[in-house]
Amino acid sequence: MSFADKLAYAWELRGLLFESLGISLLIAFSAVIIGFVIGVILAVIRIAPKTNPVIKVLDGFAQTYITVIRGTPTMVQLLIMYSSILVMFKYVNTNLLVPIIAFGINSGAYMAEIIRAGINSVDKGQMEAGRSVGLSWTTTMLKIIIPQAIKVVIPTIFNEIIILVKETSVVSFIALRVGGQQAWDLMGLVSKMANAKPAVYNTFLYIAALIYLTIVMLLTLLQHLIERKLKKNER
Repeated sequence: MSFADKLAYAWELRGLLFESLGISLLIAFSAVIIGFVIGVILAVIRIAPKTNPVIKVLDGFAQTYITVIRGTPTMVQLLIMYSSILVMFKYVNTNLLVPIIAFGINSGAYMAEIIRAGINSVDKGQMEAGRSVGLSWTTTMLKIIIPQAIKVVIPTIFNEIIILVKETSVVSFIALRVGGQQAWDLMGLVSKMANAKPAVYNTFLYIAALIYLTIVMLLTLLQHLIERKLKKNER
């Protein structure tokens, strides 16, 4: 089978390729949203003054959460989610919630440390200024400190997003279903080709690599555009 024939075969399956790419992107960007929300909450808990026993307990939980998630492989977390914690989703018509939650929880731990570092980089006088005009600690944090912190850590956040998009390739290790039918993420489709039609496996592997590279380049471009826009606003 010539390379041209392999490309022609891949073109015939372009619909399946786009479908699998859509599933990969849905999982990745849904997880990014969940991870960002978790990250903001955990970062605020870690930064908050430990004057309240509840905050102390939450801070202990946050530290444990971050340590466990950052200290275990992503694939292990996904398999635990799939086989144990969210086992009930193995039997529903659509189980995309499993990888979305697994990667969201994973991303949350990294986002928390990124955002916490950004908050720590903001001048402490900003908090004092907010409090001096009658704003509560929480309001000052959410409306003044965090927006400034996000600007500082945009490159690191985008780096985390890029890593997460690539890490979603391990979703191929679990069985996905959408509407009761078997479905594949991008690397899952490549793995299927390895068994169904070994002759085109390498071709699909190269196509997947090119797709991931394109996504990363687009995210990098988006990052630069956002940074440029923020610099203009500051001027």
